[in-house]
Amino acid sequence: MTDAGTGLGRTAPAQGGKASVLRMLPGGATAAQGVRLFLVGGDALARAGIRSLLDGQGGISVIGEDEPGPRALAALRAQAPDVLVVHGLREAHEADALLREVDPGIRVLTVGGAEPRGGTTAVLHGHLPHSTTSQQLAAAVSLAAAGYSLTRGPLPPTAPEPARAPATAARPEKAAPRPRAAATVSDVPPEQLTGRECQILDLVARGLSNTEIAQSLTLSEHTVKTHVQNLLNKLRLRNRVHVAIYAFETGLR
Repeated sequence: MTDAGTGLGRTAPAQGGKASVLRMLPGGATAAQGVRLFLVGGDALARAGIRSLLDGQGGISVIGEDEPGPRALAALRAQAPDVLVVHGLREAHEADALLREVDPGIRVLTVGGAEPRGGTTAVLHGHLPHSTTSQQLAAAVSLAAAGYSLTRGPLPPTAPEPARAPATAARPEKAAPRPRAAATVSDVPPEQLTGRECQILDLVARGLSNTEIAQSLTLSEHTVKTHVQNLLNKLRLRNRVHVAIYAFETGLR
């Protein structure tokens, strides 16, 4: 299924043994006061659809939109957004030409269409397929604003299964669970989170609003707001962007 007018829908598993991997790039700055976004795409209806899906979600503010061309580049220079989302460019050379003109301080996500080729990695923070949901795009925008790059990388190698013990041997004790990775944004380990806090963290990291989380968990919006604030306080995080970073860094997402 896809969202009307945008081509954004459910994400299919990556092909060829590739998986989406988050990598931190130098120079990232977390947008504590929200993320200012500019949208470029050749289809005016698709731009309007994406704008309606993203504007106000997870602290994102869409400050402008336009079709590719000199007018869009002039607006980018004048408004200096945190993130540029480029939608549906059909040819790789079109995306390359646009990205070469973008200020290095702007982080770029391309959605659908042709994936940019080489020479634009300084500003490009990820290429997302048309099947990306609006929540996934919102999370990617927040992470790009914080300096993260969504790239393609090989799946981690699978550990070989241990040899089966003979039937007469005593069963070995169950191994203790492996500790999760530490996060750079908080020194609170994820093992200290309750089940409900993990649920809230997962949904916030996906980019869901308090209203959507309330619908998902069958809770009141006021209760969800309290849960989110308690989670921020417990993890000593400033905002929802940091929650998403924490979730990815600790492997909870």
